Amino acid sequence: MSEIKVEKPVDSGDYIEEKVVLDNSPDLGDKTGEIFLNHLEEAIGRCRELIGQGFRLVDFWSDPDQGIQFILKKKKK
Repeated sequence: MSEIKVEKPVDSGDYIEEKVVLDNSPDLGDKTGEIFLNHLEEAIGRCRELIGQGFRLVDFWSDPDQGIQFILKKKKK
């Protein structure tokens, strides 16, 4: 079953970086893809929460072996 996690913030110089990851574990009972889409919506919702805290989406990528990763950054004050 796929899992969504928000990794611990990383201090990258002038910015704080957050990653939202939707892993690639299959949901064996998901014959239509609906469960995957629900998890993707949840990951996007977590990104929106971070955007509400001043972060901005700077990158995303997907890999068939690892899943989907969203990278958000916020400038330090």
